[in-house]
Amino acid sequence: MEKLHHGVLYFDRGLSHLKETCHALSLRGAILADATLAKTHGAALQKALGYELIPVPSGEAFKTRETKQALEDELLKRKLGRDTVLVALGGGVTTDLVGFLASTYMRGVPLVLIPTSLLAMVDAAIGGKTGVDTPLGKNLVGTFYLPKAIFIDVDLLKTLPPKEWLNGLAEVLKYGLIESPAIWEQCEKDWKKNVESLIRDSIQCKMKVVEQDPQEKGLRRILNFGHTVGHALELISHYKIAHGEAVAIGCMAESYLSHLLGFISQETLERILRTYGKLGYSLKKFEAKPFLAALALDKKAKGGEPRFVLIDRIGHCLPFDGAYCQPVKQTDLEKMIEWMNHG
Repeated sequence: MEKLHHGVLYFDRGLSHLKETCHALSLRGAILADATLAKTHGAALQKALGYELIPVPSGEAFKTRETKQALEDELLKRKLGRDTVLVALGGGVTTDLVGFLASTYMRGVPLVLIPTSLLAMVDAAIGGKTGVDTPLGKNLVGTFYLPKAIFIDVDLLKTLPPKEWLNGLAEVLKYGLIESPAIWEQCEKDWKKNVESLIRDSIQCKMKVVEQDPQEKGLRRILNFGHTVGHALELISHYKIAHGEAVAIGCMAESYLSHLLGFISQETLERILRTYGKLGYSLKKFEAKPFLAALALDKKAKGGEPRFVLIDRIGHCLPFDGAYCQPVKQTDLEKMIEWMNHG
């Protein structure tokens, strides 16, 4: 087992040290596993740990307050108290949802995360953000709650379908655009040859930012690059567009916006778009009116006016006096929408 960060993040192939870590926290616990994994990896963990096993419905559509309440009721029915460890096994939906549950159940119980998708390993499980979606927007209800441990087992990715690889790669590319030119250059070449190093570098990139701004008062907003547009697209599509795909589109659009406002050159924009296209991402058409309404619901919005994280080169975001985001004129938003719909 390799400690990746301050004794909380571990690279642990085969999860060989999971039992030791969990039982040091408590002999009582519940494994909340994505329903697609409950009978396989979930059952194996239950046998190893001796904890209760509770399936969590799969998919963004179930990342809701109603699902959280149902899971809380299930924990209560099983008479699991404050000495309970919650182990989340699954992708970003599961880690976000179970993290929120752990932060409020019995006013907070120990949490261990086992992300099983690339997206969860490099983003959702890292940094202590938890939450659920509402009909009015994504991740609008939640908490900051740090897990006791996160176990990264890259072998869990062996059966990941191609679409899920692209979902996770979208967040890796984002780190390249906002913080690490080296990550971007790896993705431009042949990212498949560097998966484990990309996971490590992405985690380190996110943790470096989170440590400086754990409560998202300024710098941490750069992690939201591409997400203002991306979350709006997810919302108006009723989550038929996957999170990673939406973020990839959002990063392309917000790179275009950075160019439109004079912060990056045409050459840099073309380099960015060429890489996304080569990797299999593409823009999608949508209706402007509901999209604009959804933008106003973004967590960075101020007075109902959306604010955007913008870049001035690959690997660097504009600080905007410590806010790391700024509002954009309606006319510029309309130009961005026109570009997204017609190229």
